[in-house]
Amino acid sequence: MAGFLDKFRKTVVASVWKEESDQQKPVDIDDKIALGVLLWIVAEADSQFLPEEEEQIKQILHSFSHISKTEIPLVLAAVSQAAKERVDMHAFTRELKANLPYDARKTIIEELFRVACADKNLDALEMETIRKIADLFFVSHKDLIAAKLKVKEEFGLRIAAGGK
Repeated sequence: MAGFLDKFRKTVVASVWKEESDQQKPVDIDDKIALGVLLWIVAEADSQFLPEEEEQIKQILHSFSHISKTEIPLVLAAVSQAAKERVDMHAFTRELKANLPYDARKTIIEELFRVACADKNLDALEMETIRKIADLFFVSHKDLIAAKLKVKEEFGLRIAAGGK
């Protein structure tokens, strides 16, 4: 039985990939799209997908996944399509987690907070979505809170007593 990411690659990635370049095939970018999907899910969590959040997603994909500026529209199209298809987050994160070391999963949680804080507000629905992803990634509560505090400080957001 094919894994969720194989199915994802065959449907979502292949549907937006154009054979413009023989240098990269869909399998080469599915990990980048997978990261993008998680970022997109957080950006949409509060029902307000803002330009600041999209820009943050682009920056993260460019720096974290080394996606060139010319590939960004392709990757965002695949990510958007996957988000519209309502990705099964449990299956999606289970397969991603299997191939990611703990430090990489912690880094992804930080990046999710960067998208959530891009509009200078960490909404409760965004926080709950990130918490759910962290749980599915088996990222400890301590590391989740550390990531949240670090990113809130980066964005100059107020940190309440008790780390909220």
